[in-house]
Amino acid sequence: MLGILRTATGNATSVQRALMRLNIPSTFIDEPGQLSQVDALIFPGAGAAQAGMRDLRERNFVETLRDFRKPFLGLCLGMQLLFDFSEEGQTECLGIIPGSVRSLPSTVIKPHMGWNRLHTGEFVYFVHGFVCVPEDPRVTTMTVQYGEEFCAAVRLKNFFGLQWHPEKSGAPGDRFLCAFSRFAERSSLQSWK
Repeated sequence: MLGILRTATGNATSVQRALMRLNIPSTFIDEPGQLSQVDALIFPGAGAAQAGMRDLRERNFVETLRDFRKPFLGLCLGMQLLFDFSEEGQTECLGIIPGSVRSLPSTVIKPHMGWNRLHTGEFVYFVHGFVCVPEDPRVTTMTVQYGEEFCAAVRLKNFFGLQWHPEKSGAPGDRFLCAFSRFAERSSLQSWK
């Protein structure tokens, strides 16, 4: 069972619809105590960093997410909040992945919105004005070109992040969500100590 973190800034319903279409069981997570009931957690993304972190603090999710030891998938803003700091609202984030989140350069149209090709050749759907800059480039698992090459996905231990939206990306997004679900089923707490 996948948990979907329901936040004041997220798009949890669209993620749930995608999982239902793929016959992947899921449930909404509204409070930290519910996390023990799921095999993995998806943090959907929409909104601004400052509002997102305020919501997590008010509902006592910050330390719980930092200590989370099951597979975790952050989407768009959900990925950005994994980092130390975001230029968006000068926001201190979760600090799970060392690095920062910066505004797209002034040389490109912001936000980066629509279909774009990953370095793997697949087209996926983006909507964002800020990009993640990991301290260690080895955590970057996908890149995309938009004015310059930037990070489109990360992984550090049990924490995964996508700058793009798999729930809106057709077949490539479906494949990723199915793979994440299978990974969650095979994973155990012992894998991440």
